[in-house]
Amino acid sequence: MSKKKVAVISLGCPKNLVDTETMVGLLKATGEVVFVDNLKEADVILVNTCGFIEPAKEESIDEILNAIEEKKASPEKKVVVAGCLYQRYKEELRKELPEVDAFIGVNELLKSVERILNRKVAFTKPYLLREILTPRHLAYLKISEGCSNACTYCAIPLIRGPLRSRPIEEVLDEARRLADLGVKELYVIAQDTTAYLYDRGEKNGLVKLLKELEKVEGIEWIRLMYTYPSHITDELIDFFASSEKLVKYVDVPLQHINDKVLASMGRKYTRKQAEELIEKLRKRIPGIAIRTTFIVGFPTEEEREFEELHSFIKEAEFDWAGFFKYSREDGTVAYKLGDLPEDVKKSRLELLEETQFWIYEKRNREFVGKELPLIVDSSSSEMAGYSEARSYRNAYEIDGIVYLKGSFEPGRIVRAKITGLASNVDLIAEPVE
Repeated sequence: MSKKKVAVISLGCPKNLVDTETMVGLLKATGEVVFVDNLKEADVILVNTCGFIEPAKEESIDEILNAIEEKKASPEKKVVVAGCLYQRYKEELRKELPEVDAFIGVNELLKSVERILNRKVAFTKPYLLREILTPRHLAYLKISEGCSNACTYCAIPLIRGPLRSRPIEEVLDEARRLADLGVKELYVIAQDTTAYLYDRGEKNGLVKLLKELEKVEGIEWIRLMYTYPSHITDELIDFFASSEKLVKYVDVPLQHINDKVLASMGRKYTRKQAEELIEKLRKRIPGIAIRTTFIVGFPTEEEREFEELHSFIKEAEFDWAGFFKYSREDGTVAYKLGDLPEDVKKSRLELLEETQFWIYEKRNREFVGKELPLIVDSSSSEMAGYSEARSYRNAYEIDGIVYLKGSFEPGRIVRAKITGLASNVDLIAEPVE
């Protein structure tokens, strides 16, 4: 029996990528599938979509239409659409895209085999079959589904429902398997990692989990993503400060700093509390790298509120910051607040990005001459004779990189001296071993 050729397109965030990896693993476990990169060669095209904000929805639709074009050329092809976009717009997509052969919701990953191979399967622990699509030495560990924070602009609860934490043993099981596969750097992810086990009545569930993850042999770096500002406890900060494996890096999406805007966003903290948190993190965890994100052009952000945000960014000097134009999403509480003109949002976004660009250079210069352990990702296509690596300050694919002189195995951790800047965001280093 010839194997079905499946091409997979995964869009959106790392949380969605984990779902894609799970579906790929389930299909692979049947032994009836081979994966191909070329859509023309594929018998089945699986598109795992994102439905979070407008640009992501547009990208998802483009990829689906592209797959449908391939099907028109070869009518025996199947197109299967999964993920957030379908979860959010089930009726519309079924009506508008009759060419799609099957749909898979975010909570029915096990059905991927059924929809693609037309047969039922019974896997008791699908997460242990996950096929890693990142470089072998790093992987994402999703610790919960959904979110109960009720931010007024966010469609995630509409798509993925309220917070549902995974049992701690299940998460550890998966982490051990990832370590067995050769994963050295583990990214702890969720919609809000700091809310882990809140739904089961536990306040410091994340700390409890991290303490256990630290014992997993083979894992050398643990990186904590998507933490909610007012859920960062003193216990978590203490654990950060003393941990051997939790790298001194935290991703804290602040989204804004003006109290009026924060309140209308449904964020449960004030400017004062946010500033106290940053100060506490920097004081108690020396050298910590802080990544954050901000939404510009929220409907209640007038010129004065924007100026406050701009001056805060100049003062705070974050290691890394992502900026997003507000996207008005139907079904959210903020939808009824209206929207600001596109050109206003665009000019505000550009101003913040430019300001942050110079902060990157300043922050990076502070590391020239210092020695740091670097994890190697690959050989560099940009700089001959160099490898692409990252220090504790750089999360994979979202922060800058470090060009390390020489050739090293991916996943190897090398002690190196930072010798200069390759750009505002990237550094150059030489091994010192």
